[in-house]
Amino acid sequence: MSHTNTTITIEGMHCHACEVLLTDVLSETEGVTRASVSLKTGTAHVEFDASKVTESALRKAIEAEGYKTK
Repeated sequence: MSHTNTTITIEGMHCHACEVLLTDVLSETEGVTRASVSLKTGTAHVEFDASKVTESALRKAIEAEGYKTK
């Protein structure tokens, strides 16, 4: 297993529910071992298995919920 860590900047979060939603979306993505989304910092910290999912796929999962990533 090749564990990789990344931090993704997220635009468009407005409340705690946004934080919870995105944490759940990322946590349920195959290959993600840990996800933590912070409304305060506007970021997602994700630990994932690079052989199962790419950072690009993580960004697409966030964007599919209506948010923008940097």
